[in-house]
Amino acid sequence: LLRNILPRLCMITRLKMEELIHDVHRPLDIDKIKKGWHTIPQEYDYWIPEEDIEGSVPADLNGTLLRNGPGLHEVYGKKLIHVIDGDGMIVALTFSQGRVHLRCKFVASRHRLEEQKQRKFLYRGQMGTHPSGALKDTMTFLSSAVNLQWPKHIYRNPSNTNVFYWGGKVLSCYETGLPYCLDPHTLNTLGPENLGGQLKLKTLAAHFRLDMKNNRLVCISVKPGSGKIQPSLEIYEFDSSWKLIRHQMHHIKGLNYAHDFLLLEDYYVFHMTPFVDTSLRSVLAIYLGWSSPGQQMRYYSHLPSRFIVIPRHKGAKFQNIMELDTDPFHIFHFSTSEQINDTISFSAVCLGPKFNMDFDSEIWLSNASVAPGQVWSFKLDLANQKCTTNGAIDRASVEFPTTHPYRHGKVGSRYSYLMASDRRNCNLPYRDVVKVHNKFVVFCVSKSMYTTLACIHNVSSRVLYM
Repeated sequence: LLRNILPRLCMITRLKMEELIHDVHRPLDIDKIKKGWHTIPQEYDYWIPEEDIEGSVPADLNGTLLRNGPGLHEVYGKKLIHVIDGDGMIVALTFSQGRVHLRCKFVASRHRLEEQKQRKFLYRGQMGTHPSGALKDTMTFLSSAVNLQWPKHIYRNPSNTNVFYWGGKVLSCYETGLPYCLDPHTLNTLGPENLGGQLKLKTLAAHFRLDMKNNRLVCISVKPGSGKIQPSLEIYEFDSSWKLIRHQMHHIKGLNYAHDFLLLEDYYVFHMTPFVDTSLRSVLAIYLGWSSPGQQMRYYSHLPSRFIVIPRHKGAKFQNIMELDTDPFHIFHFSTSEQINDTISFSAVCLGPKFNMDFDSEIWLSNASVAPGQVWSFKLDLANQKCTTNGAIDRASVEFPTTHPYRHGKVGSRYSYLMASDRRNCNLPYRDVVKVHNKFVVFCVSKSMYTTLACIHNVSSRVLYM
């Protein structure tokens, strides 16, 4: 491969270096970047004019791409501390015979409708946006304590983290509450969805996995524990008609959070993060209004960092739940994985001990400028119950690994793509795309998403190509 592409790359390097240097080092307008998180003033529904499309859309590209994300940065004059507290806006891009239709609508959640009715911010956010303040919360807590009760905090469910289609339903998710069901054609909100009462924890995590060999959707629900209350993890496998084929409920001490997971032929893999503390001290800080769950997400050195391996079915060789210690980091998103005999190999984006959920310069969801995500590789030796890692396999600051959804956990899965900042000493903003081979060779697909890269560095582990 290198013999074939190196001459071409060297030629491109000579011809394009001035253009490349200008692109990599050009100044950034941070205020323009911030606009990506600004409030979207209205909903849209229109065919994109041909003059707004560069090039042409392939005529045989047909279907709809669904996306979800926060569409608000303020609610009736109340600026949100963090955009994750903002209501979800669903975007549907429909491709049909060379044309593209855009439709976007807010999820009409219960709290959104109530706030529209009263025209003010009413419900607190998981990331710290508060309708009244710490003083009122403290007084409410003291009043409840007299009656030996915990005060009831009602958090907003912005339903802004993921959206997907399965079995005739479009579901919009936010992991601390029930999903909302949307009309697949109009995106109108039909209401909260409990899947016929099957979501016992009344939550549905943002991420899912597909087992296309058996035509199944695999989802999870998580609720943290505190004190004598154990954390709960619920795993579901649905067929294409939403019939529950397989179900597990576990109470694993310390597993208080799971945003994503790995699905393999015989096992599920989760990460027990040391960044979520549910001790009395942390819980009191939240109830007194001094902090919020999102603001409490930081490294706690006394908590374990472990991979939890759960047998998927009775045919799995190892039937006991394994807890394998690893380095201290937080994982939001897993990448490719495969199971060969008694070994599970995978990669994930890992965030180090300095990570927290500060809205970094109002351009990114966590403090990536200080604690960037990096791709790490892992091997789990199930026979010896041991985890080994090569650590970070590339220098780029990355997030949101994407791989073919039909190939999660399949032997031979090769590639994942990640948004990145592939510039030394510059972790934000994300302007690049990095392609990672499952044997941990890294390719940089593009710079600035639209300008191709034309140089080589560290060829032993990385190839940059057009």
